[in-house]
Amino acid sequence: MPENVRFRTKIPAYRRRKGYSQALVTLTDSTTRRRRDYWLGEYGSPESREAYHRVIAAWEANGRRLPAFKPVEAALTDQNGPTVTEVVRDYWRWAEGYYRPKHMQSLVGALRLLKQYFGHTTAGEFGPNNIRLLRDEMIRGDVTAKPPRMAWSRKYINSQMQRIRHVFKWAAARELVPASVHQALCTLEPLRRGRSRARENPKVGPVPEHLLDGVLPHLNDQVRAVVELQLLTGARPGELLCLRPTDIEIDETQGVWTYRPEAHKNAYREKERVIYFGPKAQEVIGPFLANRPTNAYLFSPAEAEAARREIVTAARKTPLSCGNKPGTNRRHDPMRKAKDHYTTTAYCRSIQYACDKAFPPPAPLAKQRRETAGQWEARLKQEKKWQELVDWRKNHRWHPHQLRHSAATMLRREFGLEAAQLTLGHASAQITDAVYAERDRARVMEIMRKIG
Repeated sequence: MPENVRFRTKIPAYRRRKGYSQALVTLTDSTTRRRRDYWLGEYGSPESREAYHRVIAAWEANGRRLPAFKPVEAALTDQNGPTVTEVVRDYWRWAEGYYRPKHMQSLVGALRLLKQYFGHTTAGEFGPNNIRLLRDEMIRGDVTAKPPRMAWSRKYINSQMQRIRHVFKWAAARELVPASVHQALCTLEPLRRGRSRARENPKVGPVPEHLLDGVLPHLNDQVRAVVELQLLTGARPGELLCLRPTDIEIDETQGVWTYRPEAHKNAYREKERVIYFGPKAQEVIGPFLANRPTNAYLFSPAEAEAARREIVTAARKTPLSCGNKPGTNRRHDPMRKAKDHYTTTAYCRSIQYACDKAFPPPAPLAKQRRETAGQWEARLKQEKKWQELVDWRKNHRWHPHQLRHSAATMLRREFGLEAAQLTLGHASAQITDAVYAERDRARVMEIMRKIG
């Protein structure tokens, strides 16, 4: 297991000084073995808890050497001006009506960390050293936290740092903090590849063909149709999952259907997104258009669940005169109901389930009969095989966004970079070239065989 995600042990405890009402933590220098007490404030208070987290973070960031500065003094804040918690609260209320849900999910982790370490600090006193301390915690991670927080990747850390800066930019625009606070935070440079301890995520590439071919038979009709449409059109999952008959513009003269999603990634930039359905895509969509209201979603989990139940009923071996009859043992008001259209999370989860069915792990790593998921995980961790299962899943799973890369690579290889750019809806061919379309290495090898 990588060093930056290992379980950290023997973290000094937050405790109460005997005979006093004050909290303290005792740190030991990893080199000199010198010990020092850090007084944190009133025992049990939120301020003392934040001071504790700051002391531990500074100690860890310094290689478990005693911090050169006094991180506890940052908890003793001036009462003039709003605290970081108050700014975060107002910013969250504004962001809920401004950002898309996917951005809000990423924002939760950044704001939670900001409040945990500097919630009661005056917002006007938040500076580069504070945000650097947060960044060190992002690099290190904390699997003992609730909820556990794994070490984040370099690019994700840079994105989270930018979101934290935007909190103070927003506050400065509303005169909650001086503009100099945001300007000072911008002086901290982003992490560079090879020049930080942050882990690097592998570049997202196309779906390997053997994985795609193995998974398709295990998908239901709805999810398989969306997968095929992504490969044919290069669309994002969220653009196709909300498709309705009324959204499709059918032009018999051109032989190509068009779809203009109202909500898409660049809608706030006032850019139009057009997705084109050719003859092959029309064959995929055709069965879902029959006998369907114009405002009903094409790809419905409720319909997929109904079809699954019909298959299970048809395969039933017990006579209908015996046992439960179909539908008699269902709850009238279940806590979880199938929705009228897939979300991107449900769509991704369906693909992961199909990957696990198509490529089950070896017997020593597989789930045993009558073994719960929790017991399965506990057994593998006890046998020190859980990481093997994680690696197996990484090598035998793929996610929906890789289909967009597959489509971009095919379009570039067959029709050129400009065709891939226009189909994917990029404003610049540089994005298509640098991020999505993989270069045809076979062509390079053929050239080098002739001239190399």
